[in-house]
Amino acid sequence: MKKFITLLTVLLMMSFAASAQILGETLDLINKDSIKNTVQHMENFVSRRCNQTVGQNKKVAQYLIDRLKTYGIEDAHIDSFLVSIPNHWLAGPVNQYMYNVLGTLQGTGATDSTVIIGAHLDAIAFTMPNYILTETAPGANDNASCCAVMLEMARIIYENNLKPYYNIDFMAYDAEEIGLYGSYYDAGKRRAANENIIVMLNNDVVAYEPDVNWGAYLVGHNNALDLREKARQAFVNYTAVAPLLSIDGADGSSDNHPYFKNGYKAVRFVGKNYSAFPHSENDVSTILNFEFCRQIARANFVLIADYAGINSLQNNTQNYTLNDINIDVFPVPAKEFIRVHNYNDITIYKIDIYDFSGRLMKSVQNINPQQNIIPLNNLSSGLYFMKIYTDKGIITKKFIKE
Repeated sequence: MKKFITLLTVLLMMSFAASAQILGETLDLINKDSIKNTVQHMENFVSRRCNQTVGQNKKVAQYLIDRLKTYGIEDAHIDSFLVSIPNHWLAGPVNQYMYNVLGTLQGTGATDSTVIIGAHLDAIAFTMPNYILTETAPGANDNASCCAVMLEMARIIYENNLKPYYNIDFMAYDAEEIGLYGSYYDAGKRRAANENIIVMLNNDVVAYEPDVNWGAYLVGHNNALDLREKARQAFVNYTAVAPLLSIDGADGSSDNHPYFKNGYKAVRFVGKNYSAFPHSENDVSTILNFEFCRQIARANFVLIADYAGINSLQNNTQNYTLNDINIDVFPVPAKEFIRVHNYNDITIYKIDIYDFSGRLMKSVQNINPQQNIIPLNNLSSGLYFMKIYTDKGIITKKFIKE
């Protein structure tokens, strides 16, 4: 019996290692250009202010629906609701329908339980200090970047034929900027129907990061500390972004809050630096960091795969190597520096950089256990090869210096 238990333990560890490798390869398919394209498409609506033009955000909602349907979410639809405010402090009187987007990927097993990934689709811009609304509200970071993360999750799942055990709801909320009306409407309706929501993942402002040291706040609630901790582990193990923790027990500033108020577990991801131009006409895609946004998307996918039970990752039977899975080098092309990020417990002893002719140009030996930022200002433009010496062997990566 002892031998059997030992063998079973070994087999389980081997299975876990294989699944981790395949998860890593799937994460590498998350594409920053795909995210950027979505942000630019949404930015091209010029304004997504929910009360600016009746029907404007219905067009935005329809765009998101069409995108979801291309990723196999055939039931994606508008879930409209009426907002009536005699005199909103910023928007003035409001009396019109707003347009949430909801699309469900049915689980293969317990289809009475759901994981939600959401982001608000509306944007707002005003001048300071008088809070005068502007006609243009591009909202690239706030919050097109987060709708783009949501769509990227749908794309990755669809294009890799991944099958969740539990349902996944892809949601975009309207009227967030004037009072979280879309998420209060949805969370309240789900509570009234006694729906079993496993977790709600909310992204709000996740693409602006000018600093060398990247960070994101994981805003949790006191009823979901386990979710926040699992999110922290996802960031530590699978991203180049430092998780910064905070408790949001009373703050009602984003769409996770209504789910918390209705008794559901929720967490919000928000960039450390928030935005250079919050609620401004200057919130445009040209100032954003889409590699940073891709890293946030990686953490989202890890949590979705975990909570929704995406166990068919093993259906992808390619052979994956250490070179592909555990070390990430970016940005490519690089300019002033390049990052070497270690997603797992690999020990890196040394990093050598060679030029195209094979000359050793740089050697780094004081290695950070997880992330190394290597300055490149003494290297000329061109193609370089990087040898990363680890306890698992030598990993070779290539990159271009602009």
